[in-house]
Amino acid sequence: MSTTRIVIGPNASLDFRGAIWFLGSLSALALTVAMVCVFIGFWPVLPFAGAELMAVTAAVWVSLRRNRYREVVTVDESRLRVEFGLAGRDGQGGARSSVEFPRPWVRVVIEAGAHRHDPRRLWLCCSGQRVGIARCLTDEEREALAARLKELISVKPAWGRSLATERADEPAGKPFGD
Repeated sequence: MSTTRIVIGPNASLDFRGAIWFLGSLSALALTVAMVCVFIGFWPVLPFAGAELMAVTAAVWVSLRRNRYREVVTVDESRLRVEFGLAGRDGQGGARSSVEFPRPWVRVVIEAGAHRHDPRRLWLCCSGQRVGIARCLTDEEREALAARLKELISVKPAWGRSLATERADEPAGKPFGD
């Protein structure tokens, strides 16, 4: 088995260049309207337009920062490792924390949220320890990821049938592994 790496991140449609373009066009529009109001005599509009632009800029900055969040799941022959951190080229990226489990002992569990409309949770469990992953995915994406992780961590002996994850009523896998 070779090493498999899965990178989990939010669906970030706004990049830095798009954010600059958005803030520039919004600022031009808001300041144009504010200057017309100042010219007419409604000068108190200008400080409110500035405060509004500062609030939108702060919200875009928070959004860009959250879009850098990543979880990296690495599965090799003997272990499963999960790293949590930020992506980036500015030297502030990288793993902030990590957890490592022996691969044959890991269980993948999906459980319902606390309330009816809460998203489902994906847990990696081993020896009484639980680590939640894939917070930024939809329920469908989380279920697909759980199926892929179960496939990766299943122990397949030489005769081709998984020891840990297949039931008696499921068809056997391909003979002699992948």
